Amino acid sequence: MNKKAGIPDGIFYMVAMFAVAIIILVSFLALSEINDNFQESNTITDQGKSLIGGLQGKYVQIMDNAFLMIFVGILIGTGVGVWFIKTHPALFWLMIPIFAFIIFLSAIYANVFFNFTENEKITAIASQFTIIPFIMRNYAYVITGVVILISILLFSKGKAEAS
Repeated sequence: MNKKAGIPDGIFYMVAMFAVAIIILVSFLALSEINDNFQESNTITDQGKSLIGGLQGKYVQIMDNAFLMIFVGILIGTGVGVWFIKTHPALFWLMIPIFAFIIFLSAIYANVFFNFTENEKITAIASQFTIIPFIMRNYAYVITGVVILISILLFSKGKAEAS
């Protein structure tokens, strides 16, 4: 394998998780609007109204847990991909500023998510989730852990594996 990555993997992980969190919250906002319109409609049967109401009731728990599974799945995939990159441990010192930049970007994404959830429509929705807001409020710390894991996997191979 002659894959050149590592830095893009960390940035991809950070952006992907941010995008998934935003998409889940916006989707729940849309589902809530659809449910409200269904409940007010006279043309939709009671069975249809109960189905969409039940879907809305289960959405938060399902998507909150799905976010955690996606979070861990992408982390494992990134870790496996990084493990197969041939790097020399001496390059670690050159990567420190790049890793610091990734952590800085994650703090910016955490602030963007916080400002997004301060919108009056989104605040009520975001408060129903538990895992997504917790991870996104602590995003800089979480990405710091991811960067540490990536750097360990990237630079911890012995001389036999790195050559």
